[in-house]
Amino acid sequence: MRAALAGTTGNAVLMGVAEVGTPIGWVLLPGLLGVSARPRVAALVSAWAGVLVVASVLVPVIPGHRSDPQALLASTLSLTAVPLLAWARRRTRTPSVSRAAGPTDVAVFTVPAGPGSAALAVCGSPGEIGAAVPLRGGGLLALVGTVTGAALDTPAGRRAIEQTFRRHARPAASPQRLAGVLDQAVRDLAPAGHLRATIVRVDRSGAVEAARCGSPDLITVAADRAALAGVPAGPALGSTRPAGSPARAGSAARAGSTARAGSTARAGSASPGGGATPSPVTGRRVAVVAAAFADAHGERWVRVLDQVAADDDPAGAARRLTRGPRGGRRTGPALVVDPGPPSRA
Repeated sequence: MRAALAGTTGNAVLMGVAEVGTPIGWVLLPGLLGVSARPRVAALVSAWAGVLVVASVLVPVIPGHRSDPQALLASTLSLTAVPLLAWARRRTRTPSVSRAAGPTDVAVFTVPAGPGSAALAVCGSPGEIGAAVPLRGGGLLALVGTVTGAALDTPAGRRAIEQTFRRHARPAASPQRLAGVLDQAVRDLAPAGHLRATIVRVDRSGAVEAARCGSPDLITVAADRAALAGVPAGPALGSTRPAGSPARAGSAARAGSTARAGSTARAGSASPGGGATPSPVTGRRVAVVAAAFADAHGERWVRVLDQVAADDDPAGAARRLTRGPRGGRRTGPALVVDPGPPSRA
């Protein structure tokens, strides 16, 4: 924003020194700077350029705008169009999230993920945390998890965590950085609660990176067989104490509460995000389930992995992963990512 305002000011000074009075000299550079920026920045740049144009009218240094009302009208209309063009450009470039058709007891949202696509299935199960944020350029950041604690496992608590993730999900944000942000958010919301979550990042080329925080391992599909990805596990967010702070009662127990889900918590870590270590994940399909999935299926949760490869599209696979054991209540959320372009076979 500062660079755009400085460029607009410098352009006005240059036009004044060169005694340029045509509208294109005054609005071309501010227009280009504004259209390439966010709509709010474009509106500010356009308004500042308008102030400079008005100054050129009030101060008789440049005769163009002062002596030609049509030139002033052309400049005004051009600057007014800049924020609208910036908004239109951003809308066309921002990936969209759409809801896939399906049963009423589960909602599946599809979103671009690099050259491929992803699907997030949510079904309103207890403690469910799920969010997918498309990034400009085709990337994706996603959060799949389960909260524990009376203060966290409420509509307000879950919404606060998801909103925190969405607010900080930016193209430059890494899974480890987001884990640190969520770790602090959990502590602020409920010192006695914690979040077992997996944070997934897909860049524009389709490379997948994930960080586990007290959650089950990711699932990868090669050919038609599924297997565990082997992503290193860290403790649940909010379950370990930061450096220099007093220990919280029961934190060690919570750090190891997901051993049944295949996690190896490193209690006592003081690094950002509770010790979560991002790791690359490869495969034609990557699936993420929450700790509630492993809790519901027990020791048999690994046996259902092959169903991830049973559907041609990620939406069907994500919906299938929410099925409860023995036809019981659905358990979510579930994320399925096909990072590569769709097969034409």
